[in-house]
Amino acid sequence: MKDIVVGDIVKFVPYYASKGIQGANLKIQMPKYECLGLVYKTYVIRGIGHADLMLPNRGKKFVSFAGIEMVCRIK
Repeated sequence: MKDIVVGDIVKFVPYYASKGIQGANLKIQMPKYECLGLVYKTYVIRGIGHADLMLPNRGKKFVSFAGIEMVCRIK
């Protein structure tokens, strides 16, 4: 699991997701946003990390760790 914690500044990155019958194929998922986000809460659901992000327009987004990458950490 990625080392993403509350207070991290993250960017959206492309990632592979399983598609097709029983997930036999991998398809690249392009990021929906071209901006940075601030992590304000993290979760582990079925062993997969997720985070709540605050976007620059003050919108909130729930994403998987697979689609984000840490840019810097605020302590």
